[in-house]
Amino acid sequence: MEVLMEKILSRTDIERRLAFPTSSRRAFSMLEGETAVYFEATDTIEKKWNFRLSRRSVITGDWLQFVREKGLKVGDKMFMWREEGATGVRYSVRAERQIFRVWVNVQ
Repeated sequence: MEVLMEKILSRTDIERRLAFPTSSRRAFSMLEGETAVYFEATDTIEKKWNFRLSRRSVITGDWLQFVREKGLKVGDKMFMWREEGATGVRYSVRAERQIFRVWVNVQ
């Protein structure tokens, strides 16, 4: 498993788009001339989300729907990772919120 990002969410992340680390963009196959790559990520309850990663290193697509459905707020934490297996590459996403100094999954 390769962790692509671990990030405390900002206002821009929850209101517009998720800023993605440029260093992790290498985990996606973006062909020369393409401006974005589309990928599917599964959350902790096995729901699938369709995201778009642009060359500018921002994630859109279902991102704002994910934020709304999970009730994410500024200060929540977001994780994304990549796993390679016999059936190919799988991306996963998870959100956490700190409650009484303990990080818990946001379902």
